[in-house]
Amino acid sequence: MMQRALFVFVHACAFVMVLCSASVAEPLRIAVGAASIATLPTWVAQDGGYFMREGVPVEQIYIRGGPQTFSALIGGDVHIVQVYSAPVLSARFTGADAVIIAGLVNQPVFSIVSTAGINKTEDLRGKRIGITTFGSATDLALRLALKKWGLKADTEVNLLQMRGVPEILGALQAKAIDAGILSPPTNMVAIKAGFKELSYLPQAGISFQHTTLATTRRYIERNRATLVKVLRAYVVAIERIKADKAFTMKTISKYMRTTDSDVLEYSYNAAAPLFRVPPYPTLEGIQSTLDFLAEKEPKAKQAQPKDFVDNSLLDELVKLSADIPKK
Repeated sequence: MMQRALFVFVHACAFVMVLCSASVAEPLRIAVGAASIATLPTWVAQDGGYFMREGVPVEQIYIRGGPQTFSALIGGDVHIVQVYSAPVLSARFTGADAVIIAGLVNQPVFSIVSTAGINKTEDLRGKRIGITTFGSATDLALRLALKKWGLKADTEVNLLQMRGVPEILGALQAKAIDAGILSPPTNMVAIKAGFKELSYLPQAGISFQHTTLATTRRYIERNRATLVKVLRAYVVAIERIKADKAFTMKTISKYMRTTDSDVLEYSYNAAAPLFRVPPYPTLEGIQSTLDFLAEKEPKAKQAQPKDFVDNSLLDELVKLSADIPKK
């Protein structure tokens, strides 16, 4: 009798363990880059519990650099990448099935910050401007701005690679460059240090697909329902950003690792208007990226923006959610 009871107990425990292991879903891994307010919806969706509320445990993976990020996506190490549009388009030109499923930020979230003596955009002629790397979001945004101001990059203005946004600020402080392109909150740190904000690019009228959520068509086919839930979590997070300033500033403080009230206030005020519901990407912004890539990639000249976007997930979410505005 005791042996039989022990046998039943052991097998019952094994059965429970199998059920428990099956019920614990594998985390959906989202790759994000350097800390930036463009990542705010991901942070709020995570810390606000909105991914878990949808039944989708999410793990944020920090990967620096578009090529490395897409290698992780194509290799299956991550399921969604948060990147600016150029790496998505470039990956497609090499045969990858990457596709944009949302546009978190459809404007260039940067400031052009300058040293003393540069008081207007024309004063940038002949000067050295720091970017992160060639081909990066800072590079494209700056080139679009210079073109709008009637200045030619590389000939009338010298672009220097600094690797990262913090390094751009360091180069400004060391007088190694005359101006730099900075994102919040680093731009506010620079302004507080005495540098001049020459232009805040979201107000410059530039078409630019800054931050996207991208995945692969293969992953969409196999996980469509999960991705709709993830996008719903993003929508709720964006609504929380706009409605709950205190929580959002606390989140910015945590991930940006700053308690400076001026920096936090500036970062929130800069971020909140950038996010839209529903977060559709812009074809005009993607076209700007194609034009940029076409200088070195012949395939970009014939490509159409719509070929790099799958809006069907957001369309489905809008149909399912009466409280989400129509496109």
